[in-house]
Amino acid sequence: MRSTINYCLFITVFFFSASFSSFSENATTFNTSLGIGALGRIEPRSRVIKVSHNAGPEGARVQQLFFQAADKVESGEVLARLSDYEKKMAEVDVEKTRIGVLKVQREVEQINLAFNEKEHRRYQTLKQDSMASISLADTKYLAFEQSRAILKRLSAEIANAESELKAAKIELENSLIYAPISGTILKILTRPGERIQDNGLLELADLTQLDVVAEVYESDLSKISVGQKATIHASGFKHAYTAQVRELGFQVKKNDLNDTDPLADRDNRIIEVRLTLEARAINNLQHQIFRQVQVRIEP
Repeated sequence: MRSTINYCLFITVFFFSASFSSFSENATTFNTSLGIGALGRIEPRSRVIKVSHNAGPEGARVQQLFFQAADKVESGEVLARLSDYEKKMAEVDVEKTRIGVLKVQREVEQINLAFNEKEHRRYQTLKQDSMASISLADTKYLAFEQSRAILKRLSAEIANAESELKAAKIELENSLIYAPISGTILKILTRPGERIQDNGLLELADLTQLDVVAEVYESDLSKISVGQKATIHASGFKHAYTAQVRELGFQVKKNDLNDTDPLADRDNRIIEVRLTLEARAINNLQHQIFRQVQVRIEP
């Protein structure tokens, strides 16, 4: 009787194990066929750039702002003028005037040098012919040498003034803030009359190309390669958008985007995968920068 029970138990365990193994294999196949899911965020290809000043650690106060939020700007356009602009402009003018005065002095001294050299040579001849005293000839020679020394000094002062003018022009440039790229102003962070803080003057981005940054679990990275297709969707979207994997991140870090599921792991280790959104998504999603989306990367 006991052997019969043991035999029946063995048959039951065997069939259960076989069924579980078959189910596991089917589940693995099913998950692989679905692709890889991840949370992601919408970002401009250019990233969001926080434009700031180059006025040094003392900071700077905005005097005039030439654009507002949603305005489009070209690379190199002046975005704002700082409060010390007039002072820097005056310093440039002072250096220009100083250089002009020194150059005039050098021209006058060049005339003196030519005259003193002529006198020196003439009195050297007269001295040799005993028609002029040695002391007078030495006086003419001293005047000639002094003119040469003054010319050297003036040339050195002009070179120094030109260096200071160059530095003053750089300081003047630093009192203007230029657009580093062509794009759209997303947000104004500092208004005229306010001092620019660590967060910068404004946020700027090129919205003509949008990406999705997917936070993929480190264990799934081996299943992803450049060129794979993906589907992007989120609540409120009229339809899903397609995307393509463009680059894989290099750093493993904690996830920034958390699922609304209270049981979701908040301490996952992820790698950022950047995908290029299709062109039709640009007009629809350019006002949803950093919005959280669901990403499904096809196998």
